Amino acid sequence: MNRLYIYPTSRAIRSVSQEYRAHEGFLPTLMRMDEFEDRLLLLPDNAVKVDPMQRILLLREALSAEISEALKLQKELIRFFGRSDAIFKFYEELTAEGVGFETLRQADAYAEFDAHLDILESLFERYHLLLKERGLTDRAFIPLGYSINKGFVENFDRIEIFLEGYLSRFELTLLQKVSELTSVILHYQTTPFNQKMQERFAQIGCPLPQNASVCFDLGSKSILWSEGIKNKIDARVVRSKERIEQVALAFEAIEEMTRKGIAPERIALVLPDEGFKQHFMLFDRLNNLNFAMGYDYSEGYHYKSLEALYRFWQQRDAEAASLLERYGLTREKTAHLQPSEKRDVGHFFEMIAGLGLFSLEKESRDYSSEVEERYRYFMRLFRKERLSLKEWLFLWLKTLSSVTLDDVRGGKVTVLGVLETRGVQFDGVVIVDFNEGIVPAASAKDQFLNSAVRRFASLPTRSDREALQKQYYKRLLEGAKEATILYSAADEQLPSKFIYELGLEGVEEGEADLSLLYPDETLLSPKRDPIVETFQAEKIVWSPSRLKTLLECKRKYYYRYIEQLQPKAEDALNEGAFLHTVLERLFRQKNHYLSTEEMRKAIDTLFENLLPHEDAKSIYQKFLWREKLKGFIEKQIAHFQSGWRVVAREMEVEGTIGGLKFKGRIDRMDQNETHSLVLDYKSGSTKEAQKSKNIESLNDLQMSIYSRLLEPKYQNLSLAFVKLFEEGEIEEVRALEAKNERLFEVIAALKQTKSFAAERCEDLQQCKWCEFALLCERGEYL
Repeated sequence: MNRLYIYPTSRAIRSVSQEYRAHEGFLPTLMRMDEFEDRLLLLPDNAVKVDPMQRILLLREALSAEISEALKLQKELIRFFGRSDAIFKFYEELTAEGVGFETLRQADAYAEFDAHLDILESLFERYHLLLKERGLTDRAFIPLGYSINKGFVENFDRIEIFLEGYLSRFELTLLQKVSELTSVILHYQTTPFNQKMQERFAQIGCPLPQNASVCFDLGSKSILWSEGIKNKIDARVVRSKERIEQVALAFEAIEEMTRKGIAPERIALVLPDEGFKQHFMLFDRLNNLNFAMGYDYSEGYHYKSLEALYRFWQQRDAEAASLLERYGLTREKTAHLQPSEKRDVGHFFEMIAGLGLFSLEKESRDYSSEVEERYRYFMRLFRKERLSLKEWLFLWLKTLSSVTLDDVRGGKVTVLGVLETRGVQFDGVVIVDFNEGIVPAASAKDQFLNSAVRRFASLPTRSDREALQKQYYKRLLEGAKEATILYSAADEQLPSKFIYELGLEGVEEGEADLSLLYPDETLLSPKRDPIVETFQAEKIVWSPSRLKTLLECKRKYYYRYIEQLQPKAEDALNEGAFLHTVLERLFRQKNHYLSTEEMRKAIDTLFENLLPHEDAKSIYQKFLWREKLKGFIEKQIAHFQSGWRVVAREMEVEGTIGGLKFKGRIDRMDQNETHSLVLDYKSGSTKEAQKSKNIESLNDLQMSIYSRLLEPKYQNLSLAFVKLFEEGEIEEVRALEAKNERLFEVIAALKQTKSFAAERCEDLQQCKWCEFALLCERGEYL
């Protein structure tokens, strides 16, 4: 009997092949589901499927001015590229699920919904017409016109499908048509996480038992056998303080599994976020790991060099130029290039070869057979196109970004993403990053249709897709003899709620053995807290920021004020400092404004004078700040119309509070006929400074200091924050008396302190942006 067995992944096929080789006889035909569909479908008029890159250019060509305006799509290739992916996914899903635009129109969504659908449908039809003219088709149009390759199907007496995922209506219809030509047997596992697929089977007359492994005949709709699932998952759940600590904890878990007799080849390290593999690659010194997803070519020197050139063409700023030079590309080498010049694809490759960024010489350190293959295909695909050099570079980078290099080091423990676990069973399983928002991963398919419309049209919702991911994890954990789940508590991250859905209770606190990551002795000083032996608060001139630093982290205070270590100067523009400068100059010109137009023009002029660069980043920043400050301008005009005037900017104040010397710089002071108002600009949150509970833990005492320094000089004084990016709201300081009491308590404690140990702070959130994180061995510097 000639049988075809279909599995979800190549890894599953390799696993099954090894089992068959242990027996005598011929191997059956083994195939992946996507390969099966390619062999099964015959396209009308001998059409050819469009290339993924070419389809983007054709979709852009199909844009009319009206469609571009309505969908806020720019025809510039670089800007259009990102949006096009969402459009293609939308079209593909509609046709795969057999849902027409008319069905969507019946959903009561929002006022402009019908108009948006009309535009998307028009683009769909224009794109389809362009493909037909070129003898091409797209995945989105295959369900609308195809035929079955009967010769291929009838070659098999029986087709067995080991189904792990989700079948669209189109795929299910295909299998039903195949079942009319030969026997089609499905192997499936029903759980609470794949209800959507169970409903599909029930709709075609094949209801399946719950929580069972089932084998059924799709043609006769009869169940051949079923077996209940034990639903027993025995896994350790371990919490780490820092994300990177999971690397050491994962190595420990793998080592423990091998001690219990599990062969390394039967252990899987699962990465829900495959970008985390870079950390495991870095610390896998003994080459124990085998990365199934391979190495990203985009992490290599050659790709980074091209990326630096593209970034320079985009931004044209000093930072981008400096990065370009670090890759050996001086301005002299690139000055003659005109990135907006339209050229053919051959000239583009001559250009990057001339810069030393492209070579087909096998001796070249950057040579890759897959890159050479992509190059030849790229040349053939775009031989008739003329694009700007910058657009060519963008497309070539996108092409190279999907290139992976095989891991040939021979490690025995398999590292893979969750999709690659389909159809495969491991005795030992270690899963990292089991955090909310990562497991299950959020999907990007809901851009055009919300969940209500999806439910109306019987399309898979976000919860359906998340449930499918949960099914993959559940099946993997159920099949394991030993399993460890790791998650990180860094940055106030939460464990995935899926842990509790799996019925797992009890969390272990992970204590990572960092010698697994750093076998050599550290060059840093031993972990002893520095001692400040002589501390005299009365001899220090305190500023609000200095006092806040001491209260938040004594170690940071030690480095900054005792050792006087200076952080590296930032190349990037500091948003808060820049806006403070803009507003200081704004009110230096005039002490009030009475029309929004006048104030807006003054701010725009200052933006142009203080940030004259015309690179993309600067243009975007200016546009963003103009939008964010609209509410601020309106609130300020109302403020001035009520009689307030600016009387001081960046005003320095100093004095004594409770026997200690203090100084500060006040952003602004306003006055009317009877009152004075101290204003502090805030571009971020005021939550901490404004808290009115647990005042005993308050560290930001800036406004209390200003209050005590100014009250002897000004009557009817009040203090407030100006929330620049929150509609410019003027928010009066709350619980000022209680905060003043906290200030005096802190001062009394400081006067009694004669020495202290410079301990590290306990709140790791403070370390995230701290310039001394490396010295403290915190965060990514474990």
